[in-house]
Amino acid sequence: MRRSVAALAALVVSLALPAAASASKGQWSIFEDHTALVQSSVAKRIDTLDKIKALGADTLRIEFRWHEIAPDPRAKTKPKFDAANPAAYQSSPFAFPSFGQYDDLVVRANALGFRIIATITGDAPRWATAGGKGASFATANYKVNANDYADFAGAVARRYAGNFGGLPAIRYFTIWNEPNHKQFLKPLSSGPAIYRQLVEKGVPAVRKGAVKGAKVFVGETAPSGVAGKSTGPRTFLQKWLCLNKRWKKVRSGSCGHFKKVDADAYAHHPYGPPGPVSSKRDTVSIGVISRLFGYLDKAGARGRLRKHLSVYDTEFGYQSNPPDHSVSTTPSRQAKLINEKEEVHYRSGRLKSYSQYLMYDDKALSSFQTALRFRSGKAKPAYGAYRLPIVVHNRGRRGVYIWGRVRPGKGTRYVQLRIGHKNNGPRIRTNSRGYFGVNRKRKGSYNFKAYERSGSRIVLIGASRTTSPI
Repeated sequence: MRRSVAALAALVVSLALPAAASASKGQWSIFEDHTALVQSSVAKRIDTLDKIKALGADTLRIEFRWHEIAPDPRAKTKPKFDAANPAAYQSSPFAFPSFGQYDDLVVRANALGFRIIATITGDAPRWATAGGKGASFATANYKVNANDYADFAGAVARRYAGNFGGLPAIRYFTIWNEPNHKQFLKPLSSGPAIYRQLVEKGVPAVRKGAVKGAKVFVGETAPSGVAGKSTGPRTFLQKWLCLNKRWKKVRSGSCGHFKKVDADAYAHHPYGPPGPVSSKRDTVSIGVISRLFGYLDKAGARGRLRKHLSVYDTEFGYQSNPPDHSVSTTPSRQAKLINEKEEVHYRSGRLKSYSQYLMYDDKALSSFQTALRFRSGKAKPAYGAYRLPIVVHNRGRRGVYIWGRVRPGKGTRYVQLRIGHKNNGPRIRTNSRGYFGVNRKRKGSYNFKAYERSGSRIVLIGASRTTSPI
């Protein structure tokens, strides 16, 4: 039922949120789906962008994959072209290699108001690997040439500096993807040293080419150490930044001329178990994200990074079964987890973003099934949960505490809490980013209806899932 603004004002309750929410704190809502947004038809790209916008996300992470853009990426020897010049790359919207698909995505995303984070990454062209060995999945990204990477990174930054071919500016860049994983840098044992070179050459190239004031993040690390597959974040940071296990400086060998990393923030992928993780495991999942803050502070104290770097979650999600029968997380459990872990993100003042990886599940079951929609296009419960997250906490005899967010919309929004089909109290006003938090004496399973102001009317946005206290 529609109500006038004046009538609504009589119902709205202004709430003093808990300390973590009292400063109108908000986080970037990052979304990524390379297949649907880059490796797709224009129609699919438009539809996916519209869906992401309707969900209320405000930031896109786009991986600018070198081998999809560079000329002759399967050649053993480098073709003759000015790799630092964005105009030297083929640009066709119909075939790889090219910038065409990326240009189209950036233009459309910018028109819809999305912030863009450009991750400049591999796979590297074969000719940019040592001895041209990066010829297959097993050898991809073998000892990537840092000078070639810097040329490519600079070309990406220049292309999206706001003064090239009518393309809009990108203001956020990150260096490589999961450099501590064998799939993205080989050999695994050399990953920290290779990444040191990529950062040393790549960061200044991006800063030189990008729009004034652009920010450059480093890291983009995978969450865990797995024997033969990945190096744990703690060990990787120490080796990359030339620090020993006690966080003391290493000055020998390739660390003899270490240069302080000129980064504006650190990006990480906090996948992993939703609960506690043993201190013996070199893991930084969202449940133990404070470990990463400690590592960065120790490195900052040694002059390896800027002190007290902010952290951005740029890739995150939970696999669901179906379709992945190797995990126990049902689609309804996935919906619950992404809401609960978003609140964990929100409570961490140093964590500046919350990320959702994939709109559609990957085709290969061995890949990622963390999406909000099945590969068929059918929405999972997580789709609605992402749009209107809600978490209910048991407060014992005092009742419950309810945290949530109205992600779509702008400015102040309104929430009507409900137990079952019955309203529970007056409507609540969110903060300017759509967050709210409130105590209720009555225990039970809650949901909410969300509203926003449109001129003189109050319009229904939608209803959240129903969840019980935890």
